[in-house]
Amino acid sequence: MIALQRLAPPVLALFLLMNPAAGTPTPTPRATSTGPATARPTTASTPVPTTAAVAATGDAAPPWSGLPARTYANLKTHILGDPVNIAIEGTRSSILAAFARIGWRRADPLSPRDDARLALAAVGRRSYPTAPVSHLYLFGRAEDVAVEHELGAVSRRDHARFWDTTRRDPKTGLDLYIGDASQDVAVKVLRDKKGLPSGTTHRINGNVDAERNTIVGLLRKAGLVKALVPEPGMGRTTNAVNGGGDRFYTDGRASVVVLTGA
Repeated sequence: MIALQRLAPPVLALFLLMNPAAGTPTPTPRATSTGPATARPTTASTPVPTTAAVAATGDAAPPWSGLPARTYANLKTHILGDPVNIAIEGTRSSILAAFARIGWRRADPLSPRDDARLALAAVGRRSYPTAPVSHLYLFGRAEDVAVEHELGAVSRRDHARFWDTTRRDPKTGLDLYIGDASQDVAVKVLRDKKGLPSGTTHRINGNVDAERNTIVGLLRKAGLVKALVPEPGMGRTTNAVNGGGDRFYTDGRASVVVLTGA
């Protein structure tokens, strides 16, 4: 989802000069017969939906019931982020090793140095395969693991975040990490209350299920999936909005991957 960067004014001005389309405000989408009439980020005025478990499948029984089904983009304002659409049973090290096997990298932490490197890469349309990923929140904290796969330039990448639920599958004995997966497709400009440019963010591909399925397919192809369990997530939607104002649609389910050898 969002890879929020607060650019220094000269860098932001150069970015706008070289990418004029990025500075054009996105028009508010019209309502459809299957979705809401607004594209503003959603706030959790009611409790965030939680998951309900399905029956145990095969060799795994993920402790799924009651887990959050959607991330927060901002804990203070309760703006909702991307949906929880993927989960992995394993250890943090085995998750990182599995993604390394399929060519993904661990994202650099957010820091002034790395933020500036990302901003300059965006200006120059260059590669930065371990660029920082902005924080989303579950369980009152930012993600424990963030991984990515760049698609030719820093503006386009596959990425996912994972949180340790502190729950363990009673069948596999493995820790359960839940996460969100989406694909960044462009860099856009953030604006303050006065409409002035204040930084940049990534725009996501609205088909978040495709990213979930891509990850599962790559892990399967690499022989890293011992079991795959479908679980309910936030529910089907054709017109949801994340914390960055991007629309997305989903079948509302999550895929739980049990890693081999974890």
